Amino acid sequence: MKSRLVWGAVPGAAWVLAFAPFSWWWVGLGLPLLVPLMLRRDTPQSAFWLGLGFGTSAFAVGVHWLYVSLNHYGGLPAPLAVLSIAVFALYLGLYTGLASALYVKFRAPGAPLLNAALWAALWTLAEWCRSTLFTGFAWLNLGDALVDSPFAVLLPWLGGSALSFLLLWMGGLLVSILLAVVQRERVSPLALVGLLTLGVGLSILGPQRPVTHTSGYLDVAGVQTNVDQSIKFDPDRIVSNMQQAFELGDLASQQLPEGGLLVFPETVNPLVWADTPNVWRERFRDFAKPGHTGVLMGSATQDGYDYFNSIVLLRGQETGEALLVPTERHDKRHLVPFGEFIPWGFQWFVSLMNIPLGEFSRGSGPLRTLEFNGQRMAATVCYEDIFSSELVALIQSADHEPTVLVNLSNLAWFGQTWALDQHAQIGRTRSAELAKPGLRVTNTGLSGVVGPDGQWLTQAERGQAVVWRARIEGRKGATLFSRIGTWLWWTLCALALGAAFHRITRVRPIS
Repeated sequence: MKSRLVWGAVPGAAWVLAFAPFSWWWVGLGLPLLVPLMLRRDTPQSAFWLGLGFGTSAFAVGVHWLYVSLNHYGGLPAPLAVLSIAVFALYLGLYTGLASALYVKFRAPGAPLLNAALWAALWTLAEWCRSTLFTGFAWLNLGDALVDSPFAVLLPWLGGSALSFLLLWMGGLLVSILLAVVQRERVSPLALVGLLTLGVGLSILGPQRPVTHTSGYLDVAGVQTNVDQSIKFDPDRIVSNMQQAFELGDLASQQLPEGGLLVFPETVNPLVWADTPNVWRERFRDFAKPGHTGVLMGSATQDGYDYFNSIVLLRGQETGEALLVPTERHDKRHLVPFGEFIPWGFQWFVSLMNIPLGEFSRGSGPLRTLEFNGQRMAATVCYEDIFSSELVALIQSADHEPTVLVNLSNLAWFGQTWALDQHAQIGRTRSAELAKPGLRVTNTGLSGVVGPDGQWLTQAERGQAVVWRARIEGRKGATLFSRIGTWLWWTLCALALGAAFHRITRVRPIS
């Protein structure tokens, strides 16, 4: 069993290469197709260990940057930080292990069409479980790597999960055909027909573009403050940090002579908004000019007894209670465990670290879009935009159709690591799935504007305190994925699993 664990860990370590900053998307398609080949002579038990090794290695390498936040900024001793990441990676690897074991248990001899569909269903279901259970961790999912592939044109139609399913199904069929040819065995006619049918179907769908149209333009000036996390909440540095933010805000205002939206990153104000000196609240407000310039910024807010990690829209005319408790805001809904809420039973772990802002309430209710200059913005705070199905559900429940996706983040917790590239790539996938432009403003990078195809249009220099300007073209119109969400993927999975179960019970009747 230990040898299978190691055999799985070797290819798993390369999984991160499929994602930014490398973006070798073909690795993301090739490695999941390699696993079933490695499982050809395995039992369910040995398959579990191989899958566990693959998944654990993939995440130990892929999210190693958590060490920066735990140790360098969180103050967790190095051995405990390494152990924490190892345990976390082991937990995430369980899903790949279970998928591998179930595949070996239910695969059918001589049925390449069914087996390829079964593996596609189990792989993508493992990703869904990992992204959903215990609040979920939707990171390094195959669909997010595909935004930088030729298959990105299919994301508005299928979404990341269904596209991953279909490509893995096709890949599995292709591998089975090539194996049969190499081994001089009979090629399955069903495998050939299935591969040709899927290939023709996707090739016809690919050139089709979702029907969207312009909703006008919005000039924006983004502020990337580049405040290191070690001093962001330091009481001795807060005043100087805020002075820098205000100076950058002045420069940004000068770049919007004809008006527009001035945008600061998540928690640019390190204090709870209600506890912020009034002169600072007014300073942020006064960057806005009624009917001319607006301010979009991140700050912790208090509403009654609840505290939220919020995105606030200021128009320059707020006073009194309207300034103290802004009503035009988005409150973060999907909170980060250990950073924004403490999971049950883990208070002892959080006590070992020095992480501020530990307990927030979750936002609720239908999504309220933030309107400015005719554009409707669907706002997310940092981690929120990695959950594709949640974002689609919010878009469907929104008070108005959004024309722009906005994400404000503070990724200084992870230094200048792959985390910045990986998170931006995930956000670019959301833009491609919904065919909406994305405005991304962060503290340390990556900041810029993403087109409705998921590719960068404007990108600010990372790791620098800069002000950047761009013009965003809003888009109206819904993609197929934004209308039906993950229903297509669920249907494909149900059909694949149902067919596999039917075949195995027919061949080996259940007593």
